[in-house]
Amino acid sequence: AWYAIVKSRHLKSTMHRIINIVICTGMASLLHYHPVLGWSPAKPEIGAQSSPSPPATSTSTKVTENQQPSSTNRRAIFSTPLIALSSTTFALIGGGHPTTATTANAFDNAIPDYAIYADKPKRRGTPPKNLGILPRETEGEDDLVKTSRLRTCDGNPNCFSTTGDFLLSDRTQYGVDFFIPTWKPPTADGGGTNKEAFQTLKNVVKSYKAGQGGIDGGGCAIMKETDNYLYVQFESLKKGYIDDVEFALTKDTKGVQVRSGSRVGYTDFGVNAIRLNYLASQLRDKGWSIDEITEKSHRDYWTASDEAREATFDASRRELS
Repeated sequence: AWYAIVKSRHLKSTMHRIINIVICTGMASLLHYHPVLGWSPAKPEIGAQSSPSPPATSTSTKVTENQQPSSTNRRAIFSTPLIALSSTTFALIGGGHPTTATTANAFDNAIPDYAIYADKPKRRGTPPKNLGILPRETEGEDDLVKTSRLRTCDGNPNCFSTTGDFLLSDRTQYGVDFFIPTWKPPTADGGGTNKEAFQTLKNVVKSYKAGQGGIDGGGCAIMKETDNYLYVQFESLKKGYIDDVEFALTKDTKGVQVRSGSRVGYTDFGVNAIRLNYLASQLRDKGWSIDEITEKSHRDYWTASDEAREATFDASRRELS
């Protein structure tokens, strides 16, 4: 502040003097209080109630009782790139302490190009809390129906599920139609007890080719597997988006229940449909009966995906992956 006052005497404009004092005083405060650039808390007196210290960061300098804060930390600011100082300052303004971007690790079967994007920030998202086979209520033709099923979708064009209301008008009340029929194996007996056919589905999923159709470049991994349930996570190549995919075999439905949904974003750019169509094609070769997800069957979904891909300013996103 003293330096600002002295220097301001040489400035002609009163406004320039005021701005100069404010900037220099603010920098002095930043140098004194910032945890990275030289924050040095006063040692509390014995018996006095001390206030909590600011959260430690990976780049903070540890100061012990017998060690005085080094002045080199404050000098280091003048050799620090301006962009680094600016990002730290804005982080303090936004959240009280610097934030660190998170990165996601690719699954074992990620394509080789994943190494190019390994250090980029990832958006894995938060998994739904009620995945799995649970009692679900859906609108039947006349009344509510409660059965053990997989989770439904919320109507955004980034999800498909075999769990949904009977009437199309009910399903599209809050968004696009996400409903798909169950996948029927060649020897389905109508009771949902064909464990051998479900094992065939598991084998097809486990042999999934990451990067097919330009999607899931980060690979996939099985999170949970039982005799009648399979939960798999798929990761995108560049942004690290995670999609949750489930398959279930229950006595309440004919065929295999399916759900594939994205955690992040309004639309999925067609990723979930491309993935399910690929797996379905592998099973059709083995005699399964599965409807393909097309523009005719799910027009609104494909329209939203195509429009989002065309409208994005990030040209690399148009390549999916």
